[in-house]
Amino acid sequence: MALRPIVAICGTTGVGKSKLAIDLAAHLDRLSNKSGWRGAKIINADSMQVYKGLDVITNKVPEPERMGIPHLLMGFKQPGEQYVVGEWIQDALKLVSQRYVACDSLTVSLSLVDKRNA
Repeated sequence: MALRPIVAICGTTGVGKSKLAIDLAAHLDRLSNKSGWRGAKIINADSMQVYKGLDVITNKVPEPERMGIPHLLMGFKQPGEQYVVGEWIQDALKLVSQRYVACDSLTVSLSLVDKRNA
């Protein structure tokens, strides 16, 4: 079985987690022909970036700066719609499970933010 790691990037606010995740995913994409990867994706774990239309106040990475890397669980809820951590866990596990069961050889990068310590 091919190695299919999940990379978690954790840190405090404003230290460059998103940029690192994008750079790492892009690097893995460039290696895809040699390593068998079929692409990396980023699963957002910022509690506010799940909401549409809050791009500036949540410091969402603008689309052009994402380098074509898919960002999952980002901007898919309406402001005011409740989305609790238990739902995020279920959604994130479902995404990871779907990729692994489908044998995508996919690296998933998690960008984690703890807003309580910001």
